[in-house]
Amino acid sequence: MAKYAIVNGENGSLSDICDEADKFEIYEGPDAKMRWMEVPDDTTYEHLMVNGVVIHRSEQEDLREGAVVDRMIAYGDIGEQMDMMFRDARDGTTTWKDHVASVKASTTAPGSIPEFVPDPQKYQLEGRQAWDPWVDNWTPPE
Repeated sequence: MAKYAIVNGENGSLSDICDEADKFEIYEGPDAKMRWMEVPDDTTYEHLMVNGVVIHRSEQEDLREGAVVDRMIAYGDIGEQMDMMFRDARDGTTTWKDHVASVKASTTAPGSIPEFVPDPQKYQLEGRQAWDPWVDNWTPPE
């Protein structure tokens, strides 16, 4: 059975994902900002519509950025790390070295993730609704 979602034409966000029988009436005039659209059966709220195609939000994300942030959070405050190094030098321990090894072992190295190459068709064309299909050589109205 086909799934439907209300699509926000400006940002492509999806809401009210349901079966056709569960659709309810919304304004769909020529100036409507939202519209019922058929979507794939596996569509969730983690998806959005871009240029008439439903994609997962992660298809627009640079996974390297997430890995960098994860590592920064795991390493913690630089002042705390400096304290660890000072105490290690003073006490002959390896707390800081062990901490760094633990972070490296438990998080993904950003350099090990392939470079993100954005697909222009997965970014909404300016001046068009999310449900409008991709058009080559589009220039927005002035």
